[in-house]
Amino acid sequence: MIITRTPLRISLCGGGTDMPAFYTVHGGAVVSFTIDKYIYVSVNRKFDGRTRLSYSKTENVDYPSQLKHDLARTCLEVFEESGLEIVSIADIPGAGSGLGSSSAFTVGLLLALTEIRNGVWSPKYLAETAFNVEHWLCGHEAGKQDQYAAAYGGFHFYEFCPNGHVRVEPIDLTKEEMDFIRSRLMLFWTGKTRKAAPILTQQSTHLAINKDHIDNAKIMQGLAVQLRNDLCAHKLDNIGVTLNSGWMLKKQLADGISNTWIDEIYHRALIAGAQGGKICGAGGGGFLLLWVEPQFQADVEKAVGLRRVPFQFENSGSSVIYRSAG
Repeated sequence: MIITRTPLRISLCGGGTDMPAFYTVHGGAVVSFTIDKYIYVSVNRKFDGRTRLSYSKTENVDYPSQLKHDLARTCLEVFEESGLEIVSIADIPGAGSGLGSSSAFTVGLLLALTEIRNGVWSPKYLAETAFNVEHWLCGHEAGKQDQYAAAYGGFHFYEFCPNGHVRVEPIDLTKEEMDFIRSRLMLFWTGKTRKAAPILTQQSTHLAINKDHIDNAKIMQGLAVQLRNDLCAHKLDNIGVTLNSGWMLKKQLADGISNTWIDEIYHRALIAGAQGGKICGAGGGGFLLLWVEPQFQADVEKAVGLRRVPFQFENSGSSVIYRSAG
């Protein structure tokens, strides 16, 4: 048996510029980090030769091609594997959270399938194979940041080049700087999930043909570069303002990224003392991230009225945490 653990991610800015419709023409840039919330995937040989997949549902089939879960089915087809029992467990809601859970599952499963064959892998291999599975083979309108964050872990600046190459640059911060950042980030569960596909499909279309949306994305790309520069120069005071600027641009890229309810909660947070924030991921629900100075955090928590989810930074990417001797 192999068990993998893959971290979820929070992107600070640049999300959307990692979509092929944009970065293959203009390039893209994202600053993100991984947190101590995980997707666990276990894979074991099944005695009867059938395939069993357990996630929020359970599927028992004779052949992997019969699985309804397209990501798991395609991963097994890529590896030409069958006769496995696969179990996925998530620390947080596994769909529509905005923390990259689908990609974390894909990366974790690919790692487990590689390990069960005693294969050789690298974070880049996991990220690129996961993107190939999700975007090209399963047809999901997806950016490329989630797979890289899940595979590499840590605090990074990702540059997405028009030729498809991804430059991965670690952002080196001291423990004191990391503590400063974490102590000012508040993560809230909105209680609402959403289907990302319609939002991402419209966003991809806009980023390919709509000049206003393309111009917004270029500014977002520039914000990510500037944030990277600020962090590397140990300038941490502009993070909240950068988050707010990025969110104001991001929510214009497609219908459904924000709505009246989200706008009202965000407005209440700003009035109570938050400097900036964003809905994580595609938008429409999931998790709300806010930058708040410590003295205002009690007021902000009361103002938004949502469940706060504490977190720590995670420096490691997808990894094997258990391997049986057999």
